Amino acid sequence: MSQWLRQQWNLGLPLAMRGLQAALDAAAQRQVRVSIVLVDAGGMPLHSAHMDGAPPQAQAIAQRKALTALGFGIPTADWHARLAQCSEAVRSGLPLQPDMALFGGGEPLHHQQQIIGAIGVSGASEALDTLCAKAAVEQIARLLQD
Repeated sequence: MSQWLRQQWNLGLPLAMRGLQAALDAAAQRQVRVSIVLVDAGGMPLHSAHMDGAPPQAQAIAQRKALTALGFGIPTADWHARLAQCSEAVRSGLPLQPDMALFGGGEPLHHQQQIIGAIGVSGASEALDTLCAKAAVEQIARLLQD
């Protein structure tokens, strides 16, 4: 491969669909209504769902969570501790940036130490959004092991 190019694994639609179903199942088991967005490694939305009764704003928030997890490569729930170590300017300015969501429910998706995409879940509590997102992460990881 050329020294000028890099190769990137990328989440595909069939795998995104399986991850979405795992997140939906986790939400249904906990009787919460959420929106879910999965994006590929370039941040393009691949698959999404908005459960009946989920808040209308949840769809946009879920996409922001997915993009934040993708862009920084860490779960969005980790931002609270991370921001505590930053200056006041960063703590107050970073949350105001477009497409940022610095609270739980966004998870990066990895394969062979590369980020292949991300998921964002919104509409329930921060803890339940995170739990639903992690259900998708675990399902995708299981399928990639086969």
